[in-house]
Amino acid sequence: MSGPRSGAARVGRLTTLIVAGLGGLVFASVLVYAVLTALKPASEVLAVPLRWLPTTFEWSNLTLPFTETPFARYFLNSTVVGISVTLLNVVTCTAAGFSFAKFRYRGRDAAFMIVLATLMIPVEIIYVPLYSLVYSLGWVNSFAGLIVPAGTSAFGIFLMRQAIGNVPDELLEAARLDGAGDLRTLVSIVVPVVRGPMAALALFIFMLNWDSHLWPLLIASDDEHRTLPVGLAAMQADNLGSAAVPMMLVAALLAALPTVLLFVTLQRRFVEGVTMSAGIR
Repeated sequence: MSGPRSGAARVGRLTTLIVAGLGGLVFASVLVYAVLTALKPASEVLAVPLRWLPTTFEWSNLTLPFTETPFARYFLNSTVVGISVTLLNVVTCTAAGFSFAKFRYRGRDAAFMIVLATLMIPVEIIYVPLYSLVYSLGWVNSFAGLIVPAGTSAFGIFLMRQAIGNVPDELLEAARLDGAGDLRTLVSIVVPVVRGPMAALALFIFMLNWDSHLWPLLIASDDEHRTLPVGLAAMQADNLGSAAVPMMLVAALLAALPTVLLFVTLQRRFVEGVTMSAGIR
C-alpha cells in the first residue's frame, strides 16, 4: 500500500514543482523584460515587432527619474513615512497584544472583539471623517498627517496578541517574582520571544504603507510630501509618450527594490512569525 501512495505523493510534489517553476518563469520574464526595456533607447520601447534586447544599452536612463522629476524626494518621503509607520505599529501593536494576551481586566474580551470588528470596515469609509480630523489639526501636507493615522492596525494587534498568547505564563511570573514591572517584562522577556512575529508585522506594515496610494494622495498635494505611489502617478500623468517609458520603468523598478530587499532579509523571521502566531510549533 505504501508503494502506490508514495508514488502518488512524488507525482504530486513533482507537479507542484513544475507549476511553481512555470509560474516563476512567467514572473521572472516580466521582470527581465522590464529591466531590458528600461535600458532601451526611447525609439525602441514600442517598436514592432517586439525586441527583447536593445540595440544599445542606454545606461543614462538610470538617472532620468532623478534628473527629470523629483523622484529622489518621493523616495525619501516614502522611506521616512514607511520606517516611521512601521516602528509605530510594531510598538503599539506589541503593547496592545501584550495587554490583550496576558492581562485580566473587565471589558478586555469586548475591547478585543471591537478591534477585530474594525477589520470588517473598508478603510475608505473612514477616510472622510479622518481627513476632516487631520485637516482640523493642520496636518494636511505634513508628515504627521501621513504617519500618525497609520500608527497602529487592528491586524497587527491581532497578530501580536496571538503570538504573545503562546509565551508561557511561567516566564512572566518568574520575571515578576524577580521584581520586574510590566514594561520591563515586556521588553526583556516577551519581545525576545516574539521577534519573529514582530518581524512579520514589520514586513506586512512596511509593504502595505510603501504601496499605499489613496491616503497619501488625499493628504499630500505638494512634492515636498508626496510619497512614491503618488509621485509615480504624477510622473505618469505628464504623458510624455514613448520617451517616458524607460524613465517610468526605472522609477518603478527602484520603487519595488526596498520591499524586495526587506522580504529577502526578513524571510526566515517572517515564516517563524507567521507559524508562531498560528500556534504551529
